[in-house]
Amino acid sequence: MDDVLSVESFLAGARRFAHLAMAAHGRSDHELFALHGGVAVERLVKAALVAKSPALLLEMRGKVDALFHLTGVKPSAGRVHTVGANESISRLRKLGVLPEDTDLDDLIELRNGVAHSTQGDEGRELLPALARTVEIVLTDLGRDLAAFWGCWTETVRLALDESRTELERDVQVRIQQARNIFADRFDGLPDDFAKRFRNDQIKPLGFTLMFVDHLLRAEGAVKCPACGNQAAVAMLGRTDGGGSVKFVVDEVGCPMCQLTLVSSEEFDVADLDLRGFRTLRLFGHRLNRLLDERQKSVGRVTDFADHT
Repeated sequence: MDDVLSVESFLAGARRFAHLAMAAHGRSDHELFALHGGVAVERLVKAALVAKSPALLLEMRGKVDALFHLTGVKPSAGRVHTVGANESISRLRKLGVLPEDTDLDDLIELRNGVAHSTQGDEGRELLPALARTVEIVLTDLGRDLAAFWGCWTETVRLALDESRTELERDVQVRIQQARNIFADRFDGLPDDFAKRFRNDQIKPLGFTLMFVDHLLRAEGAVKCPACGNQAAVAMLGRTDGGGSVKFVVDEVGCPMCQLTLVSSEEFDVADLDLRGFRTLRLFGHRLNRLLDERQKSVGRVTDFADHT
């Protein structure tokens, strides 16, 4: 049997696509996550089948030449067609290796759909299914989980941590993914370059106000919980006509590692200290007066320093 259909070949392919899936999930590209994740599962499951017997890859309606090739009796001169993802998973379930898992089934179905159409955000919640399946199959193969996942090991551990709430798992997974994305940007570059680049991003904290109609958008900066660089804090405020403005933190996003947090619950899980921004409402009357003095020009940007 040729090396393409060997355990090591299938494992190498599974690892490569699993890493691509994790990177896509970290970028919130859930279509690409489903596509790569499904391929990773298919190759990993086939590795487990080959380890038991190469003949387990044979399509039941396949030609006898494929049987001869997979059993090593007689090499085939042509391409050998093996079973698809669904049948591979089915066979491993019948062998008692994989349990029934509707999320895994959804991942494979979504993978098949993504290849031909757009499926939106459906793959977002399926990371644990990929992580569970990889752990089960690698255990059956006697392979090391950390060696397979590499830099994604901690992310996978967090995805499977049942001691956390779903929200906590989701936020912590995204933070870890963002760390990996940031690290990848400096992969192979000198350490001093990364340090200088990081220092160049550090600026005095302040905020910028944009007045449009009766809405104020304030932007500030806070230390990113993932990569340590400055993340942008977006706040929204509305004037009530009486000279006061109430601000609410709307979003925290880091341009360096692509981490985005969008709710007070997510801010709390990420342990972000946004007290300075939340008390910005105390300056509302003064800010409104300053904007009045500038005739509240639509789209005008006014910079205020040292208010945070």
